[in-house]
Amino acid sequence: MDIKNVLGINQGYGQNRVGRGDSGESSNVSRGKSADAGRSSGSSDRVTLSDDARLVSVATRTAQEAPESRADKVAALKAQVDAGTYQPDSKKIAEKLLTMDAELFG
Repeated sequence: MDIKNVLGINQGYGQNRVGRGDSGESSNVSRGKSADAGRSSGSSDRVTLSDDARLVSVATRTAQEAPESRADKVAALKAQVDAGTYQPDSKKIAEKLLTMDAELFG
């Protein structure tokens, strides 16, 4: 296998770096002007997210905003489960699931 110019692979990207021009700051200013001219011509970048990506984003945000779990409540529930006395309210659970579903999926 013959590999040539390994360091030159990203030359197209390196030419647009700030501070790489021969004339110092004046080249940076001219680059900025040409970038602004490109924006005013109507070209724009656009990002499209899949439904799965949106769902992950919502789940991540919800988890980050959730309050910390209360250790005392968790310990009490664990004791009930271990003793076999925990009886969840299935109607309340179903209502909460439907509410969450409506919030996530509209």
